[in-house]
Parts: sequence; C-alpha cells; structure tokens
Amino acid sequence: MKMDVLSTRQVATLLGVGEATVKRWADAGEIECFRTPGGHRKFRLRDVTAFVQKRQYQAAGPLPTGGPLGATGLGEEAVRTFEEASLRGDAPALVGQLAGLRLRGHSLAELFDEVAAPALHRIGEKWAQAKLSVAEEHVAAQAVIDAVARSQPLAERPGEPVRPDRGTAIVAAVAGELHDIAARMAACLLRAHGFEVLAPLAQTPARDLADLILRSRAVLVALSSTINPEVAEQVGMSVAAAQQTGGRVVVGGEAMRKARLPEEAKLLRSFRELESESHDAGRKRPRS
Repeated sequence: MKMDVLSTRQVATLLGVGEATVKRWADAGEIECFRTPGGHRKFRLRDVTAFVQKRQYQAAGPLPTGGPLGATGLGEEAVRTFEEASLRGDAPALVGQLAGLRLRGHSLAELFDEVAAPALHRIGEKWAQAKLSVAEEHVAAQAVIDAVARSQPLAERPGEPVRPDRGTAIVAAVAGELHDIAARMAACLLRAHGFEVLAPLAQTPARDLADLILRSRAVLVALSSTINPEVAEQVGMSVAAAQQTGGRVVVGGEAMRKARLPEEAKLLRSFRELESESHDAGRKRPRS
C-alpha cells in the first residue's frame, strides 16, 4: 500500500470516525478526494493532513495497516526507522514516516529536531568511523534531501501560500560547506510560514550572499555550517547587509557553535527555535 494515498476506510480508522462521516466530509468539500475509474474515493495524505490542521482534529486511531514503522510516535524507534530508510535510499518511506507523524499532531520542526537530525547525526558518525562508505553516505543524504522536498506540503498550513506581509527569507550554507540538508530543512519551514524563500544553499560565496540580502531586502537570513568554524567574517558580512535591510541573521549547525560570531548573529540550536524566530521576523517589514 502507498502511504500517500488512503482509502475511505483507512481515513476513517485514522480519524476514529465512521466511513459514512468521511464520505460526508468529502462530498461537502471539507476534505479533498479523487475517485478511481471504479468510482471509489481515494484521499491524498497531504489533503488528510490539511484537514487535520484546519479542523485541529486529533488523529485518534492507529495508522492504516501497512503504515511505516516509527510513524506512531517519537523516540528511538522513529530515529532508527528514519536512519534505516535513509541508508536504503528509500525517500518514499521517509515521506511516509514524516506524514504519519504529522497526522499525529507533531510539527515538522519537531520531526526535524527529534527524528531527522538525530538519524543524520548517527549516519555521519558511522561515516567518520569508516563504517559507511562515501557512496553509502551520499545515498542516505540524497534520500533525505528528496524527502524534505516532498514534505513541503506536509509543513504548509491550508490556504496559507506566500504572504507578502512576511517578506523575504534567505537560507544558505556558508562558503566551504558541502552539506546543505539543514539549510533545506530550514527553507522548508520558512516557506511553510509564508516567507518568500531564496535558497542558494551550499557553498555560497560571502560577498554574493551579502549582495543577495541587499537586493532582496531580506527580513530574515538563516545560515548553517557543520564542518567549517572559520565563518566569522562571512557571517559578519551577512549581518552588515541585513542591518541595512532591517533584517536579522540567525545561524545554526555544529561548526557555528564553535565559531566566534558577531553579537548580532543569533545562534539557534533547533528547528523549533527557527520556527519561533520566524514568527518574530515575519511581523517586521523590510525598510523601504
């Protein structure tokens, strides 16, 4: 069974209601569905997620039979499941796991912090200890990148596209940084909160990044670095540019924790902190 398409019975089981209720919601347009050539209703997981968010509905039932392991809660099983699927290069399994957890009411920021990041950390440690080859590490990384891209609809609030009052956010990994998965996760979250996101991602030259901040009048700049702690000058250039636009700069990643950063750059330690920061930044408009 594909976890991204559910039957009426599976949706009813997940939401703890009768099939007639699900059909009534679908016919009334409260939850989107499509019909097979045989006339059976089918529900995309993103549409069920949107319904749950819009109605603040608590998914009370078990996940449908055949649902991904680790999709019923956070913890060790969830991290292990995510790690194993990543190493298999199984992006659909990763999306299914994230979707199942989203339907349980967990925010995507929480899932990135409690599931994806720990799993990626384990994979990185195994690679550093020569327990994984470069090829195996790259397969896992690409699977996660694909899953993050496909998880964008799971992060978005129903009916909240890019909002002009939020302004522009820029997300990048600093020059010399080869890994941009964290930056991609950050871009996913900020898009979900209504920002227009420009994401040059990996190995962005500092001067080019500063120019982009000025041209876009960015209200929020999020920078990441995992391996290169010599980032003070690069971050400083972004801070100087953001000060001219009335924006703010936040940074994250293991290397950022070791770096000597400008006082104006705020170090974040989780995606939930980024989510909180985005609420504050979104209330500000760039200077005209």
